Amino acid sequence: MNIMKVAVITHAFHPSNHANGKRPSYLVNALLEQGWSVDVYTSALGCERGVSESMGHPNLTIRREIDLVVSGVEKLKFFRTLHRIVVSMLAGLMWPDFYVLWSRRIIKLLSSAKPYDSVICFVFPPSLYLAAKKKSLINERWIFDLQESVTPQYLINPRRSPLQRVLQPKLRKFEKLALEQAGGVVYTAQTNREAYINQGLVTEGKTIHIPYFYDSAVFGGKKSEIPDLLEIRYFGTFDWSGNRSPKTFLTSLAGFLQKNPEARNMTQFTFYGNWLSEHDEIIKELNIEDVVKIHSAVSYQKYLELVSEAPVLLLVLSSEHNLFMPSKIVDYFGGSRPILAYVPRESEMRTVLQEAGMSEQTINESDVTGGIEVIESLWQKFSAKQLNSLDAKTEQWSSEVQLPRYIKLLKGLSNSSSLSSDD
Repeated sequence: MNIMKVAVITHAFHPSNHANGKRPSYLVNALLEQGWSVDVYTSALGCERGVSESMGHPNLTIRREIDLVVSGVEKLKFFRTLHRIVVSMLAGLMWPDFYVLWSRRIIKLLSSAKPYDSVICFVFPPSLYLAAKKKSLINERWIFDLQESVTPQYLINPRRSPLQRVLQPKLRKFEKLALEQAGGVVYTAQTNREAYINQGLVTEGKTIHIPYFYDSAVFGGKKSEIPDLLEIRYFGTFDWSGNRSPKTFLTSLAGFLQKNPEARNMTQFTFYGNWLSEHDEIIKELNIEDVVKIHSAVSYQKYLELVSEAPVLLLVLSSEHNLFMPSKIVDYFGGSRPILAYVPRESEMRTVLQEAGMSEQTINESDVTGGIEVIESLWQKFSAKQLNSLDAKTEQWSSEVQLPRYIKLLKGLSNSSSLSSDD
């Protein structure tokens, strides 16, 4: 019996705490369960220094390639201002992106490797599209999984670097060529899939929508106990440019506490991740230092525990990112905890929350007044010990539902003329 041999290209991979590492890690586990052999080409992105591999299997090989530029810049992380200046400068000058040296190394390794039965390439970073320059490297056995949007997103939010803007048509050319050469293209967001089709970057028959999914083996156990604190938890970061800013939520929180002073000693916002010092001023101006707790990023396993136990989970989306499905939303679904969601009205994620039966606490991304009202409703449920009451319908975002679709895609890719017909 021949064992199917698969290569998985992913910039982040377990035990990385980077959000982009979850989906490929789940998929690799599923491929190994199928009895297939898997070679993972990855980096050390999001992995704590000195941490050993947490996935081991006789049919699994993990090859972590170190990017000397990234590792060099990492040494400056304790000097925030200098670190940001250097990253911004290099991101503006290195084409197509900051991680191009890593991508070129991976492409070189694949070019010299024996042919695989299937290659799954997770995009980010966009520089992986440079594989299209290598004659016959990308073929019908390749699948591109677009966790993020490239050309359509740059049209919405152009890069600041003049060099990157000038070279954007060249990147589009490589992206289009790579997707044309591949056998299939998988999208985590339906909106992103439609953008690629409408902009002529890919033919519809090559595409399929397989959303992010949570690990059914991790979630679905015992439910969280009734909380003794109205704690709102957030995981990840808020970005430099103001998109996904915490300001609207924090202003809503301050407004709620002003209207309900008796709730102050029983309310807390807890952050886990990379907190930006610029946002300290918002907390000080709103006079809520006593109800905000900032923690650094935690391990992936600890993150899952904290999600499952959270009284309330915070989701903040920006209209700048309407082509993305944030991976944390499905972990929130898995945890079956109430979600306080600031989501643009036109966002696909509003529909996702509604379909999951978890849209009761959803307001517009800039709606401070609406946020105050929602936090008040959560406070009332908390006071009545009803905060755990949910009517969630999240099964379709579980690994039990979505992983079999992915496996079916891989098995039938060579004989399928249309991926989207089964979507």
